[in-house]
This record gives sequence, C-alpha cells and structure tokens, in this order.
Amino acid sequence: MQESFANSTTTRRFLKDLAAPFTSRHHLVLLAALSIFAGLIGPFGTYGDLPLATRLFYWSVMVAGTASVGHVSATSLERFLKRTGWPFHIQQAVMSVLVAVPVCLVVTVISSGLGFGNFIAGLPSLYVQCVAVTGFVVILFNLLPSAPIAEPTSPHAGKPALLERLPLARRGRVLRLAAQDHYVEVITDKGRTLVPMRFRDAISEMEPESGLQVHRSHWVALHAVTGRCRSGKKSGLRLSDGSFVPVGRSFGATVRKAVPR
Repeated sequence: MQESFANSTTTRRFLKDLAAPFTSRHHLVLLAALSIFAGLIGPFGTYGDLPLATRLFYWSVMVAGTASVGHVSATSLERFLKRTGWPFHIQQAVMSVLVAVPVCLVVTVISSGLGFGNFIAGLPSLYVQCVAVTGFVVILFNLLPSAPIAEPTSPHAGKPALLERLPLARRGRVLRLAAQDHYVEVITDKGRTLVPMRFRDAISEMEPESGLQVHRSHWVALHAVTGRCRSGKKSGLRLSDGSFVPVGRSFGATVRKAVPR
C-alpha cells in the first residue's frame, strides 16, 4: 500500500513538472514568442529547407517538447544537487551540462519524427549547442522574476500579492511557505496550494505581512508562531495550526531574537 502511494505521488509530481511550462499565462506567452521568433528566422538550416507554415509548426513542437522535458529534468536534478552542498554556481553549471542530454535527445527525436534533418551523425555538435542553450535558459531563469507582480487591487488591497496566485477558496491568511523544487507550497488558514515560482520571489510577495525566513526552504508568518520547540534533535518553531517548522543553523540567532521561547 505504501509503495503504491509513493509511486502514485512520484507519478503525480512527474506529470506536474512535465506540464509546469504550460500552466501559467506568463509561461505560455514566452513559449509562443520563442516559437514564432524561431519560426520566422529559421535557425539551424530550417529557413531554407522549410516553408514558413512548416517552420512555425516545427519550432512550436520543438519549443514545447524541449521546455517540458528540460523542466522536468532540471527539477529532478536540482532535487539531488541541493543535497550535495556544492556552491550555487557549480550546481547551475552541472545542471546545464546534464539537462542538455535529454534535451538533445528530444531535438533528435522530434526532428527525425517530422522528417527534418539527420542529427544522429552530428550528435556531439548538437549536444554542445544544447549545453549553450540550456545554460542560457538556466541563467535567464535565475535573473528574471518568475512572473510579473501585479499591483495590489481590491478586494486584496494592502494584503500580500502572493494571495493573487491562489485559488479563491485558499486565499486566507498565510501561515507559512515551504520550498519544493521549482514550486512553493503556500499554507494559509484555508488550506494548501502549490505555486510554480521561486522561493525568494514568494517571500518578496508576502509584504506587508511580517515574517521570517527560518530555513533555506521555510518562511513563517510571525503571527502564526506560538513558540520555539524541539522535535528529536531538530530545533524549530511550533505554529498555531500545530505544525513544526525546522530552523536552520544559520538562521538560529535571528530566530532566537525574533521569537521568545
């Protein structure tokens, strides 16, 4: 029973990661723009070999396929790299090199399936190009905000902008945030929601709510904290909903100043 549940959870996470590039208007607009741009300029010989309509279709399929596979590969790899403790820039470099492998295979399969080009003979050259493109995307992902932040509007004026990302039924007062790969779990007094965005962007969208980052993967709203406690060998905070949030060593001093025992 437990194995079946674990497999089901893993499958759901895999499918969610696979579909993540197509789950927001921001991402869809970006992918559409890339597809149209590539279709118009016709890189890698497609301009001379394919008519405009075919080029647009070819690059739409290519952008969608590489974005989906690249995202799920990067998410799975990032989960592993975080445990290594390597410097951030080393993790990003390793991710660029390794994620380029499945991306390169997708390019080859799609091109062969659509009857364009024979990339198999030139795989080394294609792989180098995929590493360059993947590295560019990784850098871009870390430089740009995950999505535009809207100005507060009624009925949520004066409340965290992050609430606008939640379903109406979950827009209660935020208790805490938890990073999960490329997602942030937002826990409110009305339930939980997974939002595809970066953790630091989610924290910035919590203003003007007073809160504290207590771990590299956890942020808590001060109003929800009932005190400090321990769970086994781990020190942490107990929240008003009964949950335990671990406190990272580097955040210990700040938490002790902000939260009385």
